[in-house]
Amino acid sequence: MELSIFHLPESIQEMVEVIGLNATLLIVEERGGIRLCVPTRVKDENWLTKLIGKEAMIKLVEYYCGEEIDIPRCASSIKAAQDQKIFEKLKAGVSQAKLAREFGYTERGIRKLKKRLEEVSRYDQVSLF
Repeated sequence: MELSIFHLPESIQEMVEVIGLNATLLIVEERGGIRLCVPTRVKDENWLTKLIGKEAMIKLVEYYCGEEIDIPRCASSIKAAQDQKIFEKLKAGVSQAKLAREFGYTERGIRKLKKRLEEVSRYDQVSLF
């Protein structure tokens, strides 16, 4: 799934700037909702180094050295990005049945999502004027 950095909370956007989107999302997936204690030194055997890789870990330690960071779950941000991806696929002509299977929705759920996002899209167009 393609996730825009702007869907994410500010604290996570900052982390993305430091270590990149992929490494940040790995941390969110592993520690979302839990405080992360960033080590003061990079060690190859550290679980975090194994998770995000040495290069990202070096950047993380240089920037956050010893800090405790609350890692948000980002569930609503990730859902918003997924919903947008579904909407784009609908506009591209992908069937509701196929999208329901791909994303674990019902066809009714896809129709409701489409209707909601069309209304938001219309509102955004009106507010431009």
